[in-house]
Parts: sequence; structure tokens; C-alpha cells
Amino acid sequence: MNNAPLLLAAINHLLGQAQWARERLRPQAGRHARLDITPLTLVFTITPEGTLTAAAAETAPEVTLTLALGEALAASGGGLNALMAKAQINGAADLADTLVAVFSHLRWDAEEDLAKLIGDIAAHRLLTTGERLAQAPLHLGRALADSIGGYLANEAAPLVTRPESQRLAAETHALATRLAALEKRLDRLCGP
Repeated sequence: MNNAPLLLAAINHLLGQAQWARERLRPQAGRHARLDITPLTLVFTITPEGTLTAAAAETAPEVTLTLALGEALAASGGGLNALMAKAQINGAADLADTLVAVFSHLRWDAEEDLAKLIGDIAAHRLLTTGERLAQAPLHLGRALADSIGGYLANEAAPLVTRPESQRLAAETHALATRLAALEKRLDRLCGP
């Protein structure tokens, strides 16, 4: 199955939401590039509008961006910027710089797309609620850690490590020895 048209449509959708990216691509109109994310290969031409169109597979690209699928999946948690940082780049430096800059900073405006389906207010509320739900485990973990830390610090019996316990025992023994010596001295001074 050839997923290149889907990738091309997704990139063009993101470009449609980012006027700055289209403006950055426009001076490169007519130039060809290749994006290899094994096993997916996309050969494209930059249009005068600043979008991408499929080029014939035999078209000679001026620049090739290559990324192993495993690296792509590993870097996907860090966003497109992390993904582009792992790319191997060969070819025309000016075109490569433009493509990396654009691909690294493209972001999906999910709220804009959702608003077309359910309206602006509902899309905003839905995404805000989703973000809160996504943050809930983090907030819960912090609250739990704070509670446990407070309990251990203020309510539970103090926790002492073995080295600290041994140090305290040695200090107590030294104090007991000095006290015994002081008592003997006092007895000599005061007499029977």
C-alpha cells in the first residue's frame, strides 16, 4: 500500500494552517526533494503557493531527507523538531535548510479543525478539557508525593539510614566516655 499520498495530504494540511511556512517555501517553488522514512518514500515538488505536490518517483531530487522508521518512532515523542534533528540530509544546502526549518516547526492546530465540525466554543472547551485530563495523572502524582513526603517528615517516626545510625551510636559512646571521665574528675575534686 502506498501511503505517500496520505503523508503528502497531511503535510499540505499543516501547511494550509501555517501561512509563515508557505511563505518560506514559495521562493523554493519548482524545486524537487525526497523524504525517505523507510519503507515510505515521498518525492515532491514545491508549488508556487508554498505547498507540496507529488513528483514522479524517477524525478531527481535536489535534496534528500532520510530517517529510519525506528528513529522516527523514537523521536516522535519530541515532536517534529526532534524528528528533524535525527534526519540525514544530502543535497542542496539552501533547500535543505528551508525544508528542515519548515518541517521542524509545523504544528497541527487541532482546535481549528475541530471548530469546523462542532463550532469554536465547543472545540476550545473540548481541547481544554482534554489537556486537563492529560495533565491529571501528573498533578495526582505530585499531590501524592507531597502528601507522602509531608507524612514522613512530620508524622511518621523519623527514618534514619544505617550510616547515620552508626554515626549517632559512635557519638553517643564518645559522649558517655567523656561523661564517665568527668564524673571521676568531679569525685576526685569533691572527695569522699
